[in-house]
Amino acid sequence: MTSAQEKAFAATGCDVRFDNLTRQLFATDASIYQIEPIGVAFPRSASQASAVINVAAAENISVTPRGAGTSLVGNAIGEGLIVDFSRYNRQITDLALEKRTVRVGAGVVLDQLNAFLKPHGCCFGPDVATSARATLGGMIANNSSGARVPVYGTTADHVISTEIVLADGRIVNVGPGSNSLGAERDKIGNLIRACTGEMAERWPPGLLKRWPGYGIERFSRAPNNLNEILAGSEGTLAAIFSAELKISPLPREKGLGLIFFASIADALQATVELLDLKPAAIEHIDRPLLDQTKSQLHFQAARDLLELDTEPCDAILIVEFYDDVAERLALLQSRKLGLRTKICRDGHEMDLVWSVRKAGLSLLTGCVGAAKPVAFIEDAAVRPAQLPEYVRGLRSIMKPLGLEASYYGHAASGLLHVRPVLDLHSATDLKKYRQVADQTSALVRQFKGSLSAEHGVGIARTEYMREQLGDELLGVMQEIKRTFDPKSIFNPGKIFSDGRHKIDNHLRENFTKSIELPFAPRLAFAFKDGSFIGNLEQCNGCGGCRKDTPIMCPTFIATGEEIMSTRGRANIIRAALEMRTNGHDSLRSAELDAALSNCLSCKGCTPECPSNVNLALLKAEMLYARHQRDGLPLRERIFSSVDLLGRLGCVMPRFANAIADLKPVRALMEKALSISAKRSLPHYASERFDRWFAKRSVTALYERRTNNATVADRRYRRGPVILWDDTFVRYHEPHIGRAAVKVLEALGFEVSLVKNRKCCGRPAFSQGNLDAAAKLGKHNVDLLNSSSSQLSTNPPSPSYGAASNSQLSSTPILFLEPSCWSMFVDDYRELTIDNAETVAARCFLFEKFIDDLLDREPDAVHFKDRPASSGRDQEVNVAIHPHCHAKSLMNPAFMARLVERLPGRKAQLLDTGCCGMAGAFGVLAEKYDLSVQVAKDLLGKIANEHPDVVVASGTSCRHQIIDLTNARPKHMAELLAETML
Repeated sequence: MTSAQEKAFAATGCDVRFDNLTRQLFATDASIYQIEPIGVAFPRSASQASAVINVAAAENISVTPRGAGTSLVGNAIGEGLIVDFSRYNRQITDLALEKRTVRVGAGVVLDQLNAFLKPHGCCFGPDVATSARATLGGMIANNSSGARVPVYGTTADHVISTEIVLADGRIVNVGPGSNSLGAERDKIGNLIRACTGEMAERWPPGLLKRWPGYGIERFSRAPNNLNEILAGSEGTLAAIFSAELKISPLPREKGLGLIFFASIADALQATVELLDLKPAAIEHIDRPLLDQTKSQLHFQAARDLLELDTEPCDAILIVEFYDDVAERLALLQSRKLGLRTKICRDGHEMDLVWSVRKAGLSLLTGCVGAAKPVAFIEDAAVRPAQLPEYVRGLRSIMKPLGLEASYYGHAASGLLHVRPVLDLHSATDLKKYRQVADQTSALVRQFKGSLSAEHGVGIARTEYMREQLGDELLGVMQEIKRTFDPKSIFNPGKIFSDGRHKIDNHLRENFTKSIELPFAPRLAFAFKDGSFIGNLEQCNGCGGCRKDTPIMCPTFIATGEEIMSTRGRANIIRAALEMRTNGHDSLRSAELDAALSNCLSCKGCTPECPSNVNLALLKAEMLYARHQRDGLPLRERIFSSVDLLGRLGCVMPRFANAIADLKPVRALMEKALSISAKRSLPHYASERFDRWFAKRSVTALYERRTNNATVADRRYRRGPVILWDDTFVRYHEPHIGRAAVKVLEALGFEVSLVKNRKCCGRPAFSQGNLDAAAKLGKHNVDLLNSSSSQLSTNPPSPSYGAASNSQLSSTPILFLEPSCWSMFVDDYRELTIDNAETVAARCFLFEKFIDDLLDREPDAVHFKDRPASSGRDQEVNVAIHPHCHAKSLMNPAFMARLVERLPGRKAQLLDTGCCGMAGAFGVLAEKYDLSVQVAKDLLGKIANEHPDVVVASGTSCRHQIIDLTNARPKHMAELLAETML
């Protein structure tokens, strides 16, 4: 870009960015391709979009309209100016229920629209699997559809009018009732009428999805509606700014029939046999996809429902019915198809099943290793009755090449997303990739099907359009392109080949040149991939982290900035390692700082990303590499040593607290260490928890010696447990530890603390100080595995005073702080600490341990009837905010179940992500505003619930809530202790 060009764009008033960070973020989408643009524009209005497109056209700079960047074929990337309509253009207006219409901005996400429509009993029918992030503008541009085409058709069937920006900057409204572009409409009509015979020959009826390129066949049936041409044009004709859409009533009832098969062939043949039942959808999923849900917390409930671990199968058909559901499900069962059948009428169960299907792409590409199922022939459709024969043809292509593939998708519509397993780093597999693409294109022509029936042409299929369309139809479409965009400003080289785009060029750089790390990785990435690069390359760009709901990714939810998403961070780490950032320092650049410094390490990405990208580990590894090379800065040393600060502060707690609260001291801390003066600091306790516990033990021993020891010992009928007194419980919040002891003793446990324990290492780990974290972890693991280790018991006695070898190796270890617990059960393994797995098996989150016990023995303890402050019939409303580390490793539903075991309490488990405090993150002056912004979701949900009690078991979470609200949150141990008789 020249300075004059940058000034011209700046004069438009639109947010246009030319920095390296933004260019790298938008160089990829969900496809396997990569093209670096010159800049990205984020228009807030149609006039701003018009202005930047005008400048681009005047400077002969190409324009690529973009939504969420979920394209699988590369139609959302380009070398010119990207115009991103997803950031600001998200208004929903003009809802007219009597006409069943609504107007949406191009950046409105499908789930956002459906959440808006649901209270009115309506929905937008076409339902793409990427509904949590797919924009309506992108859906129109691709003429998207999804699973329920038999009911709703494609997106084009629901478009009434569009507001578009043309290549010359004109803003026009297009639709059947519009007189705009009349000359263009008439010209296009004449062109299409001249090729009706060719369309009939190449595109015989019966295909339910879309044909590639412009919707000329649809226009021939609706010649006054240019939206038929725009739908499916992939941003090559105009930029869509807003649209008026038809909406549909929600189905009165739904039901699923699940049929399990021994082979894919059997499942596809059954699909043909079920079409006469008029299902809303028939979706096929196969074993490769199902196997990827193993060990996935997010999908375990679905696996249990489908009984995949006890009754495995090779294929499943998901058959959905609307209306007359019971009758049609009974007919389905009577057909006696497959190995077994399961009927689902419960909404939650149906959602679980659909969650597996919707995550198909990311689940598959999340497989371990360099070879992955690749999307490049995944968009071909034939008539449903042809599907079994078509799949046999595909298998005959792949078998000689020794390729396996996954076959899943829209069986009722004749479209399976077929993804051969290939290693695109390999020249041999790249050759196979080309062979499969060429032969599949020919196979689709034999069936007179559509090579691009849902995802678009983009880069991946442009070179096959002449074969698919023929010279006459391709020529008509090229003339339409010239009519709308004579200078070829919009998305050039897409749909019509100009030589620049082939299926096997513009591949992501990590495929064409392997990433070489400038450091030796420290972490194991043990959960799945076994390597830093393996986990980094799990990010396929699908954009699941761009969704608007917790828990992934909290900073993106708060800001809407691409760099704040997991995908954005992974892309920038990859770019830095490929030496494509300014300065060519893989470890030190403004771009990398933007990616790493704003990551909260909440671990939300690990379970919620179906590919299990673990940004917390990637961040820790990159920070560690910096520290190894450049040394550990003072601030990071201090933040790594919270336990030491606790010991020092508790020597003279009143003095330490007074000093820490002085305004001049806080101002100095902000200047020297960037610790925000706006943020309160935790006070030190007047009596440390471990010392309270030791004194109490002495008193209890005296009582036992003066009473009948046998009677006293009955209190401890359940034996010993170890309570891990974390740094904050020990030095700052001993009342939580005391509450936990009360609960455990009431349940009949003898409580012990570990003598000579050290900090779990979480603060050091979060700063990338991995050697220190490993040293602390090794000490703790060795201590808990050592026969010479001592437990401080309460009360000590001849039978319980010292831990025996057998006790020490089997005693449960209970954690009050979720981030400490996750360190033991997750991160010690990543640090490759010997015997970490053995200790992890004994580690339990305090409230989960209690709930498990009460689940086995509901009468293990008696609770008070109800709080004295509540009325006889009035329940106490308890809002629970689960810690994000707990949510990353387990389903938090048990927390609400535990609260509702208490008489007179009603629990509300808040659907929240990270609180925004995230340990030291929210303390930093430069991160304070972002921390507060992230917290808004949590604080809003607390305010909406009007709870009597807020439970938050994470110390950071309580700190954030106390700082930003009038609430005084409690640990679950405190709530339980209050109810004990």
